[in-house]
Order: sequence, then C-alpha cells, then structure tokens
Amino acid sequence: MKIAIFTLCMNRLDYTKLFLKSLKKKTKLKYDHFIIDQNSNDGTPKYLDNKLVKLYLLQKNIGINRGVNFALDRIGSRYDVIVKLDNDVEIQTESWLKKIIDVLGKKEVLSPYVLGLRDNRGGVFRIGHDKERNIGFTPFIGGICMVAHKNAWEDSQGWEFPVPLHAGGDKNFCERLSLDGYRFGYKEDVIIKHIDNTEGQELKYKDYFKLRKQEKTTIL
Repeated sequence: MKIAIFTLCMNRLDYTKLFLKSLKKKTKLKYDHFIIDQNSNDGTPKYLDNKLVKLYLLQKNIGINRGVNFALDRIGSRYDVIVKLDNDVEIQTESWLKKIIDVLGKKEVLSPYVLGLRDNRGGVFRIGHDKERNIGFTPFIGGICMVAHKNAWEDSQGWEFPVPLHAGGDKNFCERLSLDGYRFGYKEDVIIKHIDNTEGQELKYKDYFKLRKQEKTTIL
C-alpha cells in the first residue's frame, strides 16, 4: 500500500517542528510527505529543505482550496491512500494512521478525534456510531485531518474554486462525496491535538489570525 500525506503551511515554524516530530514518532507505516509552503518568511522553507519531504515552495499564498488542488495534482494517482494533515497538530496515538486505515471503508473519509478545538469540540457533531470499529459518524468532517482512499479525492473532482483564500473546502468536499454515497466520521480512540488550543494560537499569533480574517473575504 502506498500512502501520501500532504500538508499546507505558511509560517508558524515552531508548530511545523512539533508536528513533524510527532508525525515521525507516531507513524509506523511508510509514507511520502508532500508539503506545500505558501511563501513563508520565518525560516520554514530552509528548515523543510533539510527534511525528507517532497517540498514545493510557492511564491505567494494561493489559499487553502487551491493549495489542496495543487497538492493533489502533484500526488497524482499512484497512491492508494491520501491524507490531508495540517501543520498545527501533534499526533497523540501510537500507530495512529494504521489504526485508521485498518477500519477505513472504500467510501469513507475519516479523521482522528481532535483535541483542542474551540468550536465543534472533538470534531463535528455525531449522528451515529459504529461500536465495532469505534467510529462516530458525522454529516462531514473538518479539514484538520482527512484520511481516505484515493478514489475519494478523485471522485470529489478537487476542492471548489474560486473562493476566498481562507474559505476551507472541507464541508463542500464532503457534501459532494455524500451525493455519491460516501460517509464521514471520527475514529474515537485515535487522538490528535490542535497545538496550543484555538485560543492559545490566536493569542500567540495575533498577526497571523488577523491576516486569516482578511483572507476569508479575499479572492485571488
């Protein structure tokens, strides 16, 4: 099985360091990591250049949705499982990815349980539960981590565009797939943590979140 993980990042190098350390430590399966850097100016490109990742350095911030599409184009169709994973999380559960893939259905998109979110604590509200696999089903899942077979990414036909830079296409991605019979949920016993929690991130990176607020209405 070939696995691709892709990550979008822009600045906040300290989070990226914690993220990569936890990913390496907690992931036992072999994977290729595609990182799309959206014109960071805090030393992130130089740091990532020394890592064993497939690094793409963009000359400007093209936003979440176009960034996802850019990553998927580079990944192509040669991987069996594709994982979207943000750079501001720490993996908590040993062998986290194997535990998710072992229960992942062909028409499912799953996420670990997410600690540290202010809104939708633990992820999107549950509408059902598979006790045997310990999956809480939801109408959609957030984009902080998405694990799916390649067919899901192909069937979605990419993330919608044009949209604001910080629109985030996770819900639309799931809505498209739901029309084709896909289901979404959280593996409740596999944990990742949103570093510093939402409030802590906003306090630590005020300028970053000020920019994000502007990007919610900026279309390029």
